[in-house]
Amino acid sequence: MKNSYSILTILLLAFLMQACKSSKEAVTPDTSTNETQTETTETTTEKAPAPSEDQIERTLFASIERTPCFGRCPTYKMEIYSDGFVTLNGIRNVDMVGTYTTSITQAQMDTILQQAREIGFFTFEDKYDDGMISDLPSTTTTVVDGEQTKTVMRRHGYPKRIVSLEKHFDALMTSQRWTSENGEIYPPER
Repeated sequence: MKNSYSILTILLLAFLMQACKSSKEAVTPDTSTNETQTETTETTTEKAPAPSEDQIERTLFASIERTPCFGRCPTYKMEIYSDGFVTLNGIRNVDMVGTYTTSITQAQMDTILQQAREIGFFTFEDKYDDGMISDLPSTTTTVVDGEQTKTVMRRHGYPKRIVSLEKHFDALMTSQRWTSENGEIYPPER
């Protein structure tokens, strides 16, 4: 029996040594390949294409996310970036289901920020909720003011003045012209 274990151990070691040798050979670069890669790299002088809208790194200015309830609550997420670019992901019980984009002006962004300041948004608690209540949708709102970012999740027992800030986001859904991922315009042109 000991003899069987010894043979198995020797075979296992031989197999591992062979595997290590094969992987070293696979890793060792072939100099002719490197020369070809160098030549290809040196002759390529084309400029990279300009980044598309999806590839531009943007800084968040404000966002809102409304979650579902057991009824017909609007469910969506909207993000506004510091350059005025806005994305909307309509999930259910909204006119625009899917991903849409638009742009807003600096004045519109200033209005949102001014409203946040006026209602004391940056002094609110981070969360207003009651775990015993399950049929209420939640709304999570984020606003960035310079270096200060504030996010408030509310479901129950929240300061009612936060609703006035949320209405600015809701108004954008009806006041802006939105473009879907496949180029459809909302609201449709008449």
